[in-house]
Amino acid sequence: MSPDNRLGRRLLVAIMLFSAVVSLASTTVQLVADYQSEVHALEARLEQIRSSYAQGLAQSLWSLDEEPLRIQLEGITTLPDIVQAQVDSSLGTHYVAGQSPPPGKALERSIPLHHGQRFLGTLRVRATLDDIYSRLWDRVLIILATQAAKTFLIALFVLFIVQRMVTQHLATMAAYTRGLNPAHLSSPLVLHRGEREGALHDELDEVCSAINEMRESLRQELDVRQRSEAANAFLAQAGEVLLASLDLEKVLPRVASLCVGQLCDWCIIDLNEDGEVRRVSGAHADAAKRPLLEELQRRYPPGPGSRSLPGIVVRTGQLSLEPHVTEEKLRAMCADEEHFRLARALGIQSLLVVPLVARGAPLGAISLVSATPERYGPAELALAQELARRAAIAIDNARLWRQSEQAIRLRDVFLAVAAHELRTPLLPLQLRLQSLLRRARSGASVELPRLLDEVVSAERQTRQLGQLVDQLLDVSNLSAGYPLELRRQRVDLGELVAGVLEGMQQQVAASGSEVRRELGTAAVGWWDARRLAQVVTGLLHNALKFGQGRPIDVRVTSREGSVLLVVRDHGLGMSESETERIFERFDRGVPERHYGGLGLGLYLARRLVEAHGGSISVESHPGEGSTFTVVLPLGEAPGVASGSNAVG
Repeated sequence: MSPDNRLGRRLLVAIMLFSAVVSLASTTVQLVADYQSEVHALEARLEQIRSSYAQGLAQSLWSLDEEPLRIQLEGITTLPDIVQAQVDSSLGTHYVAGQSPPPGKALERSIPLHHGQRFLGTLRVRATLDDIYSRLWDRVLIILATQAAKTFLIALFVLFIVQRMVTQHLATMAAYTRGLNPAHLSSPLVLHRGEREGALHDELDEVCSAINEMRESLRQELDVRQRSEAANAFLAQAGEVLLASLDLEKVLPRVASLCVGQLCDWCIIDLNEDGEVRRVSGAHADAAKRPLLEELQRRYPPGPGSRSLPGIVVRTGQLSLEPHVTEEKLRAMCADEEHFRLARALGIQSLLVVPLVARGAPLGAISLVSATPERYGPAELALAQELARRAAIAIDNARLWRQSEQAIRLRDVFLAVAAHELRTPLLPLQLRLQSLLRRARSGASVELPRLLDEVVSAERQTRQLGQLVDQLLDVSNLSAGYPLELRRQRVDLGELVAGVLEGMQQQVAASGSEVRRELGTAAVGWWDARRLAQVVTGLLHNALKFGQGRPIDVRVTSREGSVLLVVRDHGLGMSESETERIFERFDRGVPERHYGGLGLGLYLARRLVEAHGGSISVESHPGEGSTFTVVLPLGEAPGVASGSNAVG
């Protein structure tokens, strides 16, 4: 027995003690039974003496033949356990054979002797129990020795079986469990129990299975923790990259390179910029294939209506996953055979395209491509989505920062232009007032015609200044979300245009342009006369500014349910890109330092026309002038249609 087999020693001692107790109990029961059997046998012999010797002894007494009497008594004492036989006759004589037994260990039986009906005496037979006790003791020794030997052999056999079938496997389990660590979680516990084909599973198999299940659970938990730690480290590194700069052209290529290896074999990032998809970066794990990736980006950018998954995801903002990209699927994504060849050469077996979404708007997509099929499971999908979420926030922040920078620059330019525009009427007004003040202080007389001219000029300049201030106030109210108030009344648009032209005679004359009118058609509707005058003034100012002294056509025509105002110049004109943003706030088609202006006239004109329920559009080509067309519905009298007097 091994000295370390403490369980075996305890088991052996327990078996021996239990066997000893059982042996003692069984031996005691056996001794009691044997004792009773011996006593019954002795009593049977005493009864045999009564039946066999009583008649002969009675005959010997009757005949007074002592010799046969003594011989019969001696014969009785020769029986087992009979130590004394005595006959007490009625005549007072006594005949004894054998020795008296010691007191307390004897059994005595008295047998009356008769001859016919005559009582002759009593036979007393005494038996000893010493031989019975001796035989029982010998039997006890034999039983105990036999039981002890049998118990010891059985205990040794049980110990051998336990050692062979249980203890050594428990030691194997203990050693395996003690040596269990993250480096060995992939090796299962195996009990070498010989050939057991078809054998039923027992408790050791259950314990072994439980340990292996625990090992597998620990391995899975460790894998999850390691993946989680790796994902957190990856996201932390990506966060550092995204926060390093607001320049997307520098940041996004680093993000693509970071994804390679961790999430994919190659990666591309596309951005949605003003409705157009632009590929901004790409990275490949194999340096030899990077020229192929550059060729793919150069020859097959994701254009409008592209069948490729990145283009679809950028447009829809919905994640797309292809666990196994077959050649048929790849060919369906490609534009032509060359596109298919490049994509296959780059290596594509599984594809995950994650949208970049911020504030509910799709900003682009990150395409993660692997040369291994079924690469992307739930963990990789969650990691890619979290990376896309953070990247989208960074992209949105960068764009907001760029927009804020542009807004700040635009504000600074606008303030400079506004200061210049406000000073334009203020300076001559100030000079005229100073001239009149000097004359008044010097006592010189001022002719009435000249005074009237000065007052008319001052009134025109203050009106121009008031128009600039009104524009600023309207833009401020619109920016703050306040509606433009409309005070509708019955207005003839032709008469209103004629009145505006009358008030702008001096500006028309200064521009050198001829204004050709077509205002004969009656065009009457329910509009805000002051607001429409602002629209007409803004369009005419724009035409005079960029007309280059060429004729300007102003036409008012009626059609069913609406009125058209057309203002056309034959001057500079604009490109298509300029016409798309000419109605934006603070925007111009030309540099402000050459033509001045706040860049608000056309913006306010559009908002005022829209407030009346109409529309304004422009057609222009460089060098061919511009044509602005305003369509106004006739409207309804105030109080007829509620909610039509203001617009936000």
